Amino acid sequence: MPTPMTRDEIDELLTAALIGRLGMIAEGQPYVVPISFAYRDGAVYCHSAQGRKVQALRTQPEVCFEVDELDHIDRWRSVIAWGSFQQLLGGEAKEATELLVDRFRPLVPATAEGHQGAELGMMRTLDIPRLAEARARVGQSSAAAVVFRVNLHTLTGRKEGEW
Repeated sequence: MPTPMTRDEIDELLTAALIGRLGMIAEGQPYVVPISFAYRDGAVYCHSAQGRKVQALRTQPEVCFEVDELDHIDRWRSVIAWGSFQQLLGGEAKEATELLVDRFRPLVPATAEGHQGAELGMMRTLDIPRLAEARARVGQSSAAAVVFRVNLHTLTGRKEGEW
């Protein structure tokens, strides 16, 4: 039988999860996308290339965020949270980018040397050149990458089984 999660359990799942689902309204329609993230102090930090998702978030900043973990049909947990999109610029964007890089760096195999994405980790996936000048552009409105935070204001969690 599913039971509610405590706030500590909710925070633990949000801290441990690597991928969440971000729900928003895009062009008047529900739109849900998987997204890598880092969780800290009640907020979800993400990055994205410019596109439909970012435009939707700027137009309608209220969003829903979901993470789950399934170990077995009768051992699972799920968190649904609501919050507000906030694009980060300048120092806040750079700090959030470091948080994201630190979060995902352990997932890059040691043998990734020479891999086109190894130098800047996920930053390369956004086609940001591996140059010092590119790092300086992170957090500027003209950057290819948009770094943002979702400030969560309402969180709920359910689980089944012992965790």
